[in-house]
Order: sequence, then structure tokens, then C-alpha cells
Amino acid sequence: MIEKVDEIMEQAVLDGVFPGATLCLLHQNRPYFRSYGKKALFPKEEENDIHTIYDMASCTKVVITTSCIMMLAEEGKIRLYDLVSLYLPEFKHKDVTIWDLLTHTSGLPSGIVGGYQLSKDDLRHAILTVDQTYPKNTQIIYSDLGFILLGWIIEKVSHQPLNEFAKEHLLDPLEMTHSGYRPTDPLLCAPTEDRGDKIDRGYVHDEMAHIFDGVAGHAGFFSCVKDIHHFMQMILNDGMYQGKRILSKQSIDLFFTTQVEEKIGISLDTNRRSIGWIVKCERSCCGDFASPETIMHTGFTGTSIVIDRKNKVGLCILSNRVHPTRQNNKIIPFRSRVANYIFAHLEDF
Repeated sequence: MIEKVDEIMEQAVLDGVFPGATLCLLHQNRPYFRSYGKKALFPKEEENDIHTIYDMASCTKVVITTSCIMMLAEEGKIRLYDLVSLYLPEFKHKDVTIWDLLTHTSGLPSGIVGGYQLSKDDLRHAILTVDQTYPKNTQIIYSDLGFILLGWIIEKVSHQPLNEFAKEHLLDPLEMTHSGYRPTDPLLCAPTEDRGDKIDRGYVHDEMAHIFDGVAGHAGFFSCVKDIHHFMQMILNDGMYQGKRILSKQSIDLFFTTQVEEKIGISLDTNRRSIGWIVKCERSCCGDFASPETIMHTGFTGTSIVIDRKNKVGLCILSNRVHPTRQNNKIIPFRSRVANYIFAHLEDF
């Protein structure tokens, strides 16, 4: 029952997992929304509500970048196996494809060491010329750089800034009216990290995205559970929202189709990824009881999206677990525990 979920979430606030959070549980097309704890602790406490806007961090990769890439593919403007250098000629690695970036198998490192200290132009150059750290397609290594490159490809092909393309083709059609890059009203946003001289609020927490003026393919997107509910609804409805076709069923099918997997020791479970998304695997944030037809992603700031196609469930938990410090990692095991309760008691919702 939703009351038990409330208890679990409220206990998490008391246990310091996060100062506050919002939740959307979408089951059989019926949404439940809840808010917990405080929106802010510093410089003063503020009450939370389901309209609070959160820094989505790496959930940007799937909601925005992956969706926009698939839109361009559906329009015949790109294909997933195109070389990255076809669109970004300055890119050093001439054998790396869009598919390699989407599946985190490109050989690129996770980030640029000291990148947060560079200018925008220098950081762009560093990303385009960075050395690979492993032969492509031999490992799954999560990389922010790959999704930054994907964001640039979207801009190059569409002739629009990433934030404008996403708003026109994804956010507006989905009626995600409180979502986007660079929020205009910081007070509607949950603050994130205390940097000492200031507390991040209403501008992106991720350092590289901050250098790129808050707009990037790997981070920078802000949203609320009310809006993410529309996105999850569209995915569970095979790309349709309120009678409008947002993505093709073929694209949605690819999201749920494992593209790469990596064995973990002797375990029969593996590290699995589809196009952009994590597919249910060992230590997934969807817990132990979600179906194998489950995709998910998390964000560093304390956000997560889980979509179980078989059970027709969407679960979004948005928090600012990095407020006031990123040293708080209690959310990592917590996500799976609350998901366990929900998926084990679906008949009660």
C-alpha cells in the first residue's frame, strides 16, 4: 500500500538518506504522487512538495539525449552505426560510432581529469582529442564524455541548441511544462551542494555541464515528478502520449533490448545496457523483484527513473541527496530497498 511506501520514504528522511524527496509511482496507468521531508536545509529549512524541481543529473542522458538521438534516427537524419567523426570531424577516434557512445563501449574514459578547471573551448578540445582507456567494444565503462558528444551531434544535425531541440520536439509535446535546462526560477528548485562560498540552486551541479553554460548531453536537465510521470507514461505506452506519437514503438523496443552485457565473476547475472538505458542486472536500483523487462537510470544528485514494461510500472524518485554534501551515499542501497517493497506488493496499489 502507498502508506507503507510513505513510511519507508519518511524513515529515509529521518535516517539522513536525503533531506527530502518526491515520488511518482505509475501503475496500470494510475499515478501516485508524494513528497517527503524538506526541499532545503540551508540556509533555511523549506517545505517540500510534488512541484519541487530537481537537478536530474545523469538522468539527462536517457530522458533528453537518448530520446533526441532516436528522434533523429527515426527522421532518417542519422543511423546508430554512423561514425561520430561523420558529424564531428575533429573527433580523434575515427572508428567510434554513435552506438558505441550510447552503450558506453566506446573506449572513452568517464571524464576529463581536471576538466572543471578548463575554459569551454579547452574542455571541448580535450573531449574531442582524449585518449581511449580500453579497446572499444571490449568493456562497458560509463562515460559522461560519450553523452556530451551525443549532445553535440544532436546540435550539429538539427541545427539547434540541444535545449531548444529537446523543448520543441520532446518536452513541449509531452506537456513537461516545468522541465528543461537552465531553470528561470531557482526558488522552485531543490538546492544541491554547499560549495563553501555558495549553495548550488537552480543551476547545474555537474562541473562539466556548468562549463558548457548548463546545457550538455550528460547533465543539466531539471524536472519534477509530475513531468517525469508524462515521460514514463509515454515509454509504457509504446511512444504515445495523449494521442500524440512522440517516439516510434521500434525505438521503445530498442530501449528494452539488451545491446551489450558484461559477465561479473561467476554470477549468471550480468552488467547490461541497451540504447542509453541500464537493463535490469546485478545491483540494479530497481531492486530484486522487477521483471527482466525493466530499464532504469540514476543521477548523481539523487534522482532515479525505473520503468518495468511487463508490470506496467514507472517509478521515479527525485531527491537532492548531495544537499549539503556529496559525501552522503546512503541512497545507493536505499533505492533498491524501496523498489523491493513496491514490486513485491504491486497487487496492493
